[in-house]
Amino acid sequence: MADSSREVRATSEMKIHDGVSIERLSSVVKALGASTEAEGGHLYGHNFYIDEGAGILFAHEHYRDADAFLQHLKEMDQEVVGALMSSVDVLDLRIYGSVNDELRGLLEDFGSVRTFEYIGGFTNRGA
Repeated sequence: MADSSREVRATSEMKIHDGVSIERLSSVVKALGASTEAEGGHLYGHNFYIDEGAGILFAHEHYRDADAFLQHLKEMDQEVVGALMSSVDVLDLRIYGSVNDELRGLLEDFGSVRTFEYIGGFTNRGA
């Protein structure tokens, strides 16, 4: 089991705008996934889920640490991020793990952010 005390995770719930087709949103999310995966090993996971009936897109992100999260924010394909952000409203953004001031400042651009400090657990990346 790996020590997960430095890891940072993020979840966000987003309301899909009226008139945005699931096909378009799926295309944007797949493009974002491909560009994010190409960033490298500082990301452990970057997944999206949809509740089509409720019009909700949910994201779960998993980073090595706060610096890795910062690296991701700086390396994101801004055109694809713009396409996503023009299709949704962020309803809830939660960050799990230690967040430094620089990361906290960048996250404020996404709206109301709740942070949760790590107190225990593990990650099993070998399974």
